[in-house]
Amino acid sequence: MQLTQIIRQRVVVRNLILATSIFFVSLVLGTLIGQNTVEGLMSQFEAILEPLVSTGKLSILLVLLIFVNNAIKALGLVFLGILLGLPPVLFIGVNGFILGGLGSALESVKGWTYVMASFVPHGVIEIPVVLLATALGLTVGTESLKWLVRRESRLKLQLSDSLKVYFRWILPGLAVAAIIEVFVTPLLIALVDVG
Repeated sequence: MQLTQIIRQRVVVRNLILATSIFFVSLVLGTLIGQNTVEGLMSQFEAILEPLVSTGKLSILLVLLIFVNNAIKALGLVFLGILLGLPPVLFIGVNGFILGGLGSALESVKGWTYVMASFVPHGVIEIPVVLLATALGLTVGTESLKWLVRRESRLKLQLSDSLKVYFRWILPGLAVAAIIEVFVTPLLIALVDVG
């Protein structure tokens, strides 16, 4: 099956819509109530990045760190979908909530222009490919559930097809997003950060 045929499967499209809906609902919830939760996470994240800053090679290491982190998580979304699709749902929900809370926390200090400059440049690529990985994980979960209840299942085929999409579209998309996040996003933030 060609990659475009895999993506166009009705169940994948339906799961992409479901993943996107969960993400946006959790994003709104995070924006409304998640600000305090995210502030603690931000301080932990800064502690993790501190050793990279001291090396003087922050940019290259940060690109690799972001890319590898996102690549592992996206691959996990596909594989862990076998657990009835629950891990992908939880992952996309929690990440939407955190992103909403982070956006709300930044907005209260720096304004919406700063928030948009911080998220949009790389997020316009990263979020859709992570949603696609989530949809593929949900599709694997659907096949897993069919297998579990002894219905006709294409679990191995779906997992194989999902991995083809992962290597062809998701992985390159995450690489581009990581590069943009490290080299372009900070420039845009500097342009809008006047305070």
